[in-house]
Amino acid sequence: MADRTAPSCQLRLEWVYGYRGHQCRNNLYYTAGKEVVYFVAGVGVVYNTREHSQKFFLGHNDDIIRLMIKVTGAND
Repeated sequence: MADRTAPSCQLRLEWVYGYRGHQCRNNLYYTAGKEVVYFVAGVGVVYNTREHSQKFFLGHNDDIIRLMIKVTGAND
């Protein structure tokens, strides 16, 4: 009989293409370090414009529809 066990491999996210701009609010920010923070579906993305690289937040189990960034100033 054929082996019915799951394969021992995993998918790895390499790059996120696209941007969700409809039906959302507060969906893109620029940081002081020249990074762009946004989301696509259930993935939070931090795009480093200098290095052309992305970091991902994969902790959601549904689409992200709003994003908030804490802004720190001299008094924080």
